[in-house]
Parts: sequence; structure tokens; C-alpha cells
Amino acid sequence: MRVGVRLGTDRPSVVVVAGVAKERPVVIVATNEPARQWGVRAGDLVKVAATTLGGGGGGKDDVAQGGGTDATRLGEALARVEHAVGERVTAGR
Repeated sequence: MRVGVRLGTDRPSVVVVAGVAKERPVVIVATNEPARQWGVRAGDLVKVAATTLGGGGGGKDDVAQGGGTDATRLGEALARVEHAVGERVTAGR
């Protein structure tokens, strides 16, 4: 099943979804065009999360996915993504 989501274009948006599948953490990140104009890219953010989780990942500027081996660090991975977005936004303005 494929689920489509539209982030809109009225303001920068970043969506991060994280979970555990077969005892392994998984992270998916999506960004819209206004966010990418600020330099916020899904592929960069998923690497931040996946590295924290002891793994890797990648994708495009708009959608990326990754994972790791340490599901106990999901909260930390999400916090690091949030921090990375904040750093990028404040550095760009």
C-alpha cells in the first residue's frame, strides 16, 4: 500500500517518522520545497538520525530513509534531527 502525503508550500515543513521493524530502528524524513530553499534536505537529516542509531541511510533532498541497530536511541536520533534543522535554519537567516 502506498500512502501519499502533501506537505504544502505555504511554509517550510519537515516530517520525520521513526519506528522499529523486526527489532531494528527505521527513520523516514520528508521535506517540502520551502524547507529545501532554506537548505534543509531529507538525505542530510536521515544520515544524522541513522548515524545516531548505529547505521546508515540516504535518499533525495525531498524524501530519504535509513535505519540502524540500536532502537534504544530513537529519541536521541529525533532530537539530533531537530537540532540539525534548527542549526540549518538559524545559519541560513
